[in-house]
Amino acid sequence: MQIHVLPNPKTPTGLSYPMDPFSVLCYKYIKHLSHSYKMIHYGLPGSTVDCEHVDVVANNKEDFNRLSGQYIQERKNPGDLIVCFYGGDNRGACYLNPDLTVIEPSIGYLPSAVFAPYRVFASYSQQHMFYGERGMIMSPSWFDEVIPNAITAKDFTYNKDKEDFVLYFGRVTHEKGIDIAIQATEKVGKTLIIAGPGDLSEIGYTSTPKHVKALGLCDAAMRKQLMSRASALIAPTHYIEPFGNMVIEANLSGTPVITTDWGGFTETVIHGKTGYRCRDFKSFVEAVERIDWINSEDCIAHGMNYDDEPIHQRHDIYLQKVIKGSFYA
Repeated sequence: MQIHVLPNPKTPTGLSYPMDPFSVLCYKYIKHLSHSYKMIHYGLPGSTVDCEHVDVVANNKEDFNRLSGQYIQERKNPGDLIVCFYGGDNRGACYLNPDLTVIEPSIGYLPSAVFAPYRVFASYSQQHMFYGERGMIMSPSWFDEVIPNAITAKDFTYNKDKEDFVLYFGRVTHEKGIDIAIQATEKVGKTLIIAGPGDLSEIGYTSTPKHVKALGLCDAAMRKQLMSRASALIAPTHYIEPFGNMVIEANLSGTPVITTDWGGFTETVIHGKTGYRCRDFKSFVEAVERIDWINSEDCIAHGMNYDDEPIHQRHDIYLQKVIKGSFYA
């Protein structure tokens, strides 16, 4: 039995593309499971994976699906699986191989992009949103699973000497709640460091507020340093965040988090223990003021639940259920 792996058709798979979470998730999935399963990865040139790799030279997703679908046809055996890390953008290749079982192993995207019969959601929030949109509230599927994203614990470090700044790590956009982060830290008199792609001028700011330092896109080394030094990470995302890797990254750095109170945050943030979940502006201000009440050791212990090994063990168990068809046994 072989597992044919389909990644993001727009980005080479590997750790060289940290701003594409699906590229990183695909890389880790292969790294931690390829010792138990024969895997074949079909991706763009420049991909770096720990299994057999097939170059798919394509200019668009249609070409990618046509070519990768053909390459799977040439290599498949009865009983093989296809795992798709990019939902609907992998659909065409799967439709060219209707005899193979298809799994989407990391659903953190729009429900409209989900098509596989076997589905793994990044959070219960994401699963329930999918069921609501598909009219499945009264008929959930036994074939579905919830497995959170895996975060590599050794990529982060704890610094007990926290500095007096709050970190915003992510895209500089209104929907990510950047305005709330700026206003709440200003109200408390805290420095806010913004690390991520985008510029405040692109969302209407004529100048950078005095208490704000905008660093732009940061590499892995800078991310590690900022996460370990910050007194808190703030993530006031307006929309339903499917998971939010930065929350666990901060916790693994011994840094508490301040988030909105919906989406994946309701599962990754233990309110009052690893950070605070907020529903109004006053709560965000109070959370910044009370961040010292959170114990860094509690944050680290919580973050370790999302380390690579325990998360990929859960993926292994799910794969065995699909292979053996043992959902009702």
